[in-house]
Amino acid sequence: MPNLEYLRIITEIEALGIMPDRPPGIQTTRDALELVLPSSCWRPDQTVVVAGTNGKGSVCATLETLFLAAGETVGLYTSPHLESTTERIRINGVQLTEDQFCQVYREVQARISEVKLTHFEILTVMAAWTFFSGTLFPRVDRAIFEVGLGGKWDATNAIPHHHCIITQLGYDHQNLLGNTLTEIASNKFGIIQKGATVVHSPLPDEVAALAGQVQQETASTWLQSIPFTDRVEQQTREPQFFISTQWGEGQLALAGRRGAENTATALTYFNEAGYNPTLFLSKLKDVNWKGRMEKWTGTISPCPIYFSGDHNPQGVKSLLRLLPHYKRKHLYIIVGIGKEKDRDQIIAPLFDLSDTSIFLTETPFKGRPLRDYDHWMNLARGAHAEPLVALKEVFKLACSEDLILITGSLYLVGHLHKLLNDGSIAAMDRPNQLCH
Repeated sequence: MPNLEYLRIITEIEALGIMPDRPPGIQTTRDALELVLPSSCWRPDQTVVVAGTNGKGSVCATLETLFLAAGETVGLYTSPHLESTTERIRINGVQLTEDQFCQVYREVQARISEVKLTHFEILTVMAAWTFFSGTLFPRVDRAIFEVGLGGKWDATNAIPHHHCIITQLGYDHQNLLGNTLTEIASNKFGIIQKGATVVHSPLPDEVAALAGQVQQETASTWLQSIPFTDRVEQQTREPQFFISTQWGEGQLALAGRRGAENTATALTYFNEAGYNPTLFLSKLKDVNWKGRMEKWTGTISPCPIYFSGDHNPQGVKSLLRLLPHYKRKHLYIIVGIGKEKDRDQIIAPLFDLSDTSIFLTETPFKGRPLRDYDHWMNLARGAHAEPLVALKEVFKLACSEDLILITGSLYLVGHLHKLLNDGSIAAMDRPNQLCH
C-alpha cells in the first residue's frame, strides 16, 4: 500500500525550484541550518565535502564502505537518486525508510517554514539534521556530502567542514560553471575553506596555477591521490577488476581504470583520516554504488544488462575504455541525454563502436527531445520517446550472447532501473532467443 504522506511530501519537495530565484549563494542554506541545528552539533573535523566532474559518488560510496568497516557511524548524502529520493540520505549504508524520511521532513519544516529553499537545499538541510541532531539516529562519527553541482554556491558548501575531496575534473554544466577547465575548477575549488585538508585526483595541467593560488589563499593542505596500477581478470563474460597500491592489492566493485582512480582517491583520504588501508582492502569489493556499470541481476532479459549513467564526454570516454572487457556478440545501447549536455561529444563515440546498435530515447527529466538529435536519428537502429518501448524492442532483437547497455543520463538509468525492478516488463514481453 503506498505511503500517502511520503507521496505528498515528495510532491511538495519536487514542486520547489531546482535553481534559486535569487543570486547564487549559500547564505540561505546557512540560515536554515542555524535554525535546525545548534553550532555544538557540527563535527567539521569529521565532515568531508566531495566535489568534481566525475567520480564524486564512487569516491563517496567507497569512503562509506571503508569507514563502516573501521567501526564508525557514517552518514552519506548523494545525488541524484535512481529510484527513490530516500536513496540520497544513508545512515550506515542504509537509505532512510519512507517513514523516516517523512519524520525528518516534518522536523526540519517545523523549524524553517519561513525560509524559502530549493529542492536540493532542503534535502541538504534534511541530511544535515539526520546526521547531526542525534534525534532519529545517533550523531554520526563521519559525514560525507557529495556536491550537487559545482561547489562554491552548492548547498553542501554551507555544511561546516575541514576536509575536501576534488575528484576528476572535466567539462560539464558549462552553462553554469564556465567554458574553460580553469573556470570550472575555480567553482569546484570553492568548497575549500581556510585551513582545510584537500585530497584530490590528478589535476589537469591547465588548472595547476589556480590550484596553487587557492592553496595559498586558504592556507590549506593538499594531497594528491596515491599512485596505483590496475588489472583485469577475464575468466568469464563478466570481468573482475583489481587495484594495487603501496598498501597492497584489492578486488574492486567499481569497474575499470576509472574505478581504480576513484578508489585511490578514497584510500588516500582514508589513510589521511588515520586508518591503515592495508587492513581494509578486502572491503573494496563490497562498495555499493548503483547505476555505474552496474549489472542488473533480473532474469527476464535475453542477455546481460548494464546500467552506466555516463552523462558527459569524459564519462563516455572512460566507458569506452571499459567496454572491451565485456564480452559479447553484439552490443545494444539505449541512450538518452539531457537537453543541456554536449550532444555530439557524448553520442559520436558510441556510433563509432563496431557490432553495435544504437537506440535513441528521451530521459524522464531535463531530457533532450528526439527531434533534437538531428542527423543522429538517421544513423540509429531505432528511436522511441518512451525508454520502456526502446528496451522492449531491444529485448526482441537481442540474444543470449549479446549485451545491453543503458547510458547517457543517470535519470534514464534510474527510470529503467525502477521499471525493471518493479516488474513493469514481464517475461512474456520478449521471446526466449538463443544466438545462432
